[in-house]
Amino acid sequence: MKTLCFILLFAFGWQLRSQNLEPKIITYNTLVGAITGGIGSLINKKKDQKWHKTFAKGFAIGAGGGAIVYSGKKLNSLIALKQNLAYGWVSRAVFSAGNSIVENAAANRDFWSQWHYDVGFIRLEYKAKENSLIPRFMPSTFGGMLFMTLNSTSFDYRASLRSGTFTFYTDKIRYEPRLVGSTASNGFLFTDTLTSGKIFYDTYAHEMVHAFQFHEFSGVNHFFDPLYNTISNKHPKFKKISKWVYIDASYEAMLINYFIVNQGPKGKLYCRNYLENEAEFLSVRKHACDY
Repeated sequence: MKTLCFILLFAFGWQLRSQNLEPKIITYNTLVGAITGGIGSLINKKKDQKWHKTFAKGFAIGAGGGAIVYSGKKLNSLIALKQNLAYGWVSRAVFSAGNSIVENAAANRDFWSQWHYDVGFIRLEYKAKENSLIPRFMPSTFGGMLFMTLNSTSFDYRASLRSGTFTFYTDKIRYEPRLVGSTASNGFLFTDTLTSGKIFYDTYAHEMVHAFQFHEFSGVNHFFDPLYNTISNKHPKFKKISKWVYIDASYEAMLINYFIVNQGPKGKLYCRNYLENEAEFLSVRKHACDY
C-alpha cells in the first residue's frame, strides 16, 4: 500500500506549489480508481478469464469511478460557497457512486451491481441483482468515531443532520492544539469558537474532503476477497458475521498515505502534504498554507 501511494504521487512529477492543482487532483483520483480497480480485478479473476482483458476492464472502470470520486470531493466547495451544510449529502452521494464503481471493478463485478452510502460507521449496501439493502458495521471507521467522541465535549445534532456527517465540539483539540477542525473518520471535531460564519463553512468543506479521503482506497478492501472467501468456507460463523460487518482496510490505507507517505501535519510538512492541499483546493481553491 505504501508503494502504491508513492507511485500515485510521483508518477507524474508532483509539484504542489503549481498555480492550479486541478489537473493533478483529477489525475490522482482517476489513478487511485484505475490502479486499485485493475489490481483488484486480477486478484478476483475467474479461471476462465484472460488476465490482460480482466485487468484492462478493471483499470478502465476503476478510472471512470475515480473521476466520479473526484467530482464528489469537488462538490464540497458548495458548502463553502453557499454556506449550506446540506450540500454534504449531495457530495457524499456522488462520491459514494464513484467509490462503488471502483469497488465493483476491484471485485471483478459488473460496474452497476453493488452500491453503497456511508452514514457514520454504518455502510448501507444495495445489491442491484438481489434488490436488497443491508446495513454493515465498519470497525475501523467506528474506531475513528470513538476517538473523536472521547476527545469531544458535545455533539451537534443539528449540524450532523444538516450535513449527514457526525459533528462534535470541544474547547481544544488536544491531540493537535493548533487546529480548529479535525476529522479521524466519518465525522468532524471542531473547537467551540468555530460555529458559524465563512471560516466555519470553509473548514467544514475542507474536513468533508478529508472524510472522503478515508474511503478513497476502498477498492483495496477487495484485494482480500479470496482470503475472506477461504475463511468463510472453513468457518460458517465468519460467513454469518461478515454479512453484517464490512472490514474497511481503506481506513488504514488512508493513515499510511497521510502520516507515512505524506509525512503528516507537523510544521512545514503540512504545507507539502498532498491530502491537505487537495482538501483545501477542492473546498476553497487555495493551497494548504495560503493565508
